[in-house]
Amino acid sequence: MNKWLLAGFLSIFSLQGLAQSAPGEQFSRVGSNTLAWECRGAGDKTVLLIAGMGLDAHATYKNTFRNFSAPGYQICLYDRAGVGKSTAQGGVRPLNVLADELDGLIRERHWHDLVLVAHSFGGLVARAYAQAHPEQVRGIVFVDSVHESWYPGLKKALSPDGWRIMEMIINWEKDKNSHEDFAEAVQSMSTRGTPLAMPVTVLSRGLPHTTIRQAKMRYEDVDAFNSTWDTSQFELAKISGNARHVRMRYAAHLFDEQDPWLVIDEIGLMLKRAESPAP
Repeated sequence: MNKWLLAGFLSIFSLQGLAQSAPGEQFSRVGSNTLAWECRGAGDKTVLLIAGMGLDAHATYKNTFRNFSAPGYQICLYDRAGVGKSTAQGGVRPLNVLADELDGLIRERHWHDLVLVAHSFGGLVARAYAQAHPEQVRGIVFVDSVHESWYPGLKKALSPDGWRIMEMIINWEKDKNSHEDFAEAVQSMSTRGTPLAMPVTVLSRGLPHTTIRQAKMRYEDVDAFNSTWDTSQFELAKISGNARHVRMRYAAHLFDEQDPWLVIDEIGLMLKRAESPAP
């Protein structure tokens, strides 16, 4: 089965198109891997965009990346190892490895005073990094990001055939595509239970994700897919005592195709919150 069609089935593995090299793309060696990254703007502080599982960061954030600007901030994005133009050595990579890889890139580039903007599965990577390095992170904007409660809730809500489809997609990502293990990542985050001290914003899609119908998932299971995701978004908003929860009324999971402006506005608001003294 074509990998880009399969990737479109699941909201955390959404169809983005083939990776293309960007004009300002650069490369850094982190451990045994080479990571592609790019920055725009000038400033001592950094807004860092983190893509979802198996997703090219330029494709995920192209409109957000091109149109955001703020005094004193650069905006950067990167592809995790094995995605986009980044290369990877080795097999399946658990959540702690993904967070350590991000830390390696941040240290190599000397980025600091970070505001993380995390899409989909990237939310788990951002949280794992922020838990390990809270001094580096001033705030996080989660853009339709996964919360670990979604996985068990979805398994309970789906029919046996619906869950079989989900397992097929999750295993394909782990074994064939990004080599990122969704089940391990949500389990890892479930056992940490560390709240975040920094401000967070949770942006949740307003339009249902329906691409998974391409896998012949029945309508009732598609509804369960979306309703359990919506419920988990409220759980995500509980991870910080300083949280803002916004529904992206006219955006689906691929928000950048429909409403990058709301995300850009919310990043700007987060910068102000991050600069303000803690309440």
